[in-house]
Amino acid sequence: MKKISISVMGEKFELEMEDEFFEFVKDDLYKIQNPTPKELLFLILEKNKKEFEERKKLQKILENFNKSGI
Repeated sequence: MKKISISVMGEKFELEMEDEFFEFVKDDLYKIQNPTPKELLFLILEKNKKEFEERKKLQKILENFNKSGI
């Protein structure tokens, strides 16, 4: 378990998260500490695009699975 202190847009947060999750999100946590508006916008859009694409892939897999009747 990791305990971290992070300041985002002037507000300080104390967070506790599992090590594995921290490793997954640490780059984003660094990026949001002092972002420019452009960086923040692109970070949000990038994450949303990845999630959208993953959902589309999962939906196709489920559709193919349902079609195969397995």
